[in-house]
Amino acid sequence: MRILITADLHYDIARSREPTEALARRAIETGGDCLVLVGDSAGRAIGPLRACLRLFADFSGRKLLVPGNHCLWCNPDEDSLDRYERILPAAAWEEGFAVLDHEPVVCDGVGLVGSVGWYDYSLRDHSLDIPLPFYEAKVSPGAAARLDEHDDLFDAHRHTLTDRHLTFGARWMDGVHVRLPFTDEQFVDLLAHKLARQLADVSARSDRVVALLHHLPFERLVPDSRPERLAFAAAYMGARRFGEVLLACDKLTHVYCGHSHWPARRRIGGVKVVNIGSTYTHKHLEVLDLVAGRCESVRASTARSQPETAPRG
Repeated sequence: MRILITADLHYDIARSREPTEALARRAIETGGDCLVLVGDSAGRAIGPLRACLRLFADFSGRKLLVPGNHCLWCNPDEDSLDRYERILPAAAWEEGFAVLDHEPVVCDGVGLVGSVGWYDYSLRDHSLDIPLPFYEAKVSPGAAARLDEHDDLFDAHRHTLTDRHLTFGARWMDGVHVRLPFTDEQFVDLLAHKLARQLADVSARSDRVVALLHHLPFERLVPDSRPERLAFAAAYMGARRFGEVLLACDKLTHVYCGHSHWPARRRIGGVKVVNIGSTYTHKHLEVLDLVAGRCESVRASTARSQPETAPRG
């Protein structure tokens, strides 16, 4: 069985279009039983998402989609949970894709489960000593100091902030574009329970399980050589909770994720874990060949080589 996997195509961003189109051609030429797009195929507008999915129209195998955080960005009259549960699955289905979060798959004895994943700040860099309310507001102290809408937050912590705190000037744009009816921690709880149910379901019907999440499920995948200006963003890379749920599945053999735009390969608890590492201009296509028994081979190919080092919130 051959599974093609990529992530972070960001087809709504101009500099991502050409490399995404090149990757789509590569995927179709390579062929396989399943293709999985693991998050952030596009952003708030549904049109570019549809256009991205249409690039793979000639792929002959099953086509699966996992949403990313950008996919949950919504218009002022929308709700991100409704977008996740109804709008995205409907648009994907019309373009020949199923959303793996809602429809786990068993194919040739291999179970495929998916989740957008999310963050609960458990992966934040504690050495920064930034008060938790800034993470909850998705704005760093330096950004809060200059943004009028965060005056109350900044004033509440003004006397505890240091000059170093104020050097962090980033904001996580989910705070502007994502509207959920509960906290990030509650969303993680909901998704983790859903993923656990998926794993139990496909484990009962398959010989092995491959999991595909957009956000990082393990702290070991958080880039440790990132520039300090990106340290605040570690809080939004993922959640330990998902890793705990995954490792509780004894048939799990592979985990793939994206989101950080930083490639990584690890073996964690006997499981092969891959961060695909696509950036806005450098797209990766992973090819996972699973054959009878325990033999397997993993290959990676790339489309256009102009690496970048960080996602845009």
